[in-house]
Amino acid sequence: MLALHSAALASALLLFAGLPVPAQPPTAQPEMTTLKSSFIPGDKTIFYDDFTDMSAGDAPPHFKVRGAAPELQAAGDVRQLTISQRGSIFPNITALPKNFTYEAEIKFDPKGRAIAHLILLSGTKQVLVYSTTASPNQCDLQVQLKVPAYQDLGRKRIQMSWAEPAKLALWVQNGRLRIFVNGEKHLDFNQVEMPAITGVEFAHDFYGANQSLGYRTVRFAESTPDFSQVITSAGRFVTHGILFDTASDRLKPESAPVIQSIAKGLETNPNLRLLIEGHTDSVGNAAANMDLSRRRAEAVKSVLVTQFKIDAERLTTAGLGSSKPVDTNDTPQGRAQNRRVELVRK
Repeated sequence: MLALHSAALASALLLFAGLPVPAQPPTAQPEMTTLKSSFIPGDKTIFYDDFTDMSAGDAPPHFKVRGAAPELQAAGDVRQLTISQRGSIFPNITALPKNFTYEAEIKFDPKGRAIAHLILLSGTKQVLVYSTTASPNQCDLQVQLKVPAYQDLGRKRIQMSWAEPAKLALWVQNGRLRIFVNGEKHLDFNQVEMPAITGVEFAHDFYGANQSLGYRTVRFAESTPDFSQVITSAGRFVTHGILFDTASDRLKPESAPVIQSIAKGLETNPNLRLLIEGHTDSVGNAAANMDLSRRRAEAVKSVLVTQFKIDAERLTTAGLGSSKPVDTNDTPQGRAQNRRVELVRK
């Protein structure tokens, strides 16, 4: 969601009055060449929810609930689906492709143990269970394959502060399965064969009093194809893996793997020239979103030029705001699809 901060609001007022908007000062960007996170989120969104179309007291519209009812909690810009008793929720997913990614931002409040299980289903059978156990100052990860025969694929204990939401991710690609927490890879398995996945369950267990966990965002997506392959064959590469701070052109560090892959493609093919397009959803002032999308496209170009030493003459930019949606702006999933960066071969 593109909530406007004060600078964006001031720009919008100037545009409305027909006055020139002063240039924004350059934003200090994180160093993308040395960040080692290898997680690349999938680009074709299958399911997304940030609970922005849910009201207090309602059932979550994009999940089936079984067991204790979850509760929407909202404070300022923070919205989360809070769960404090044992039960399950099922996102409205009827199939996952062979290669996919899962991302969730979850705020744990463990006073004893709070456990979140991601369960992949084939029909009514459990195929894979990925469990995250939060207890004071530590996190335990475990992955179990249930069919065709039980396998404990692996587990790991890490030290963890729960002051901020945890960013959990799973990447399934050609029989390889990787688990990430806060951008760092902790478990990695290969030759994992699974039947077709037809459903997903989030199950929750609590041991001890007054505990809870809250989902801030949930996303499933088809895995990202190789940048060089796509830009060569299709001439256009669409990515949802270049992320920015809210209402800002500052890149999030987790954008590094995608930007690194683009830089590598440009280095490998010195004749490749790109138009970098920034796109937003329709939330907020249209003129301010247009300006924000322009600055975000410029930010991507700036990092490629200054950090990866790509010739600036090979890159041009355009900010298109919400003028070219690829999905509806009436749902969280549609808005997430519309917030993107596209790279076009020239």
